[in-house]
Amino acid sequence: MKIKVWTDSNNRLLNWAYADENRPVGPTNEGFEVIEVNEAIGLYENHASIIDGQVVPDADYDPDADRPKPEASPEQQMIAALALDVAQMKAAKSSD
Repeated sequence: MKIKVWTDSNNRLLNWAYADENRPVGPTNEGFEVIEVNEAIGLYENHASIIDGQVVPDADYDPDADRPKPEASPEQQMIAALALDVAQMKAAKSSD
């Protein structure tokens, strides 16, 4: 498949998008380059380079670690605290 890639002066991947399969591979005068890839893997914006028309992800980049972790809402925190209180009361009552 063909993709459009925008890079900075150090060939770092800034952005990418799917390209028309009929477009020729190579640089364009539109500010991006068209490259061909087998699959859209490793296209981590700001964490990959384009070298000789190939995507080269940063070796130490972990996209899973970069995802924000969801935080419990105040309501979820209150329910968890109440559930803990109930469990502790039940444990104390059963030990009597």
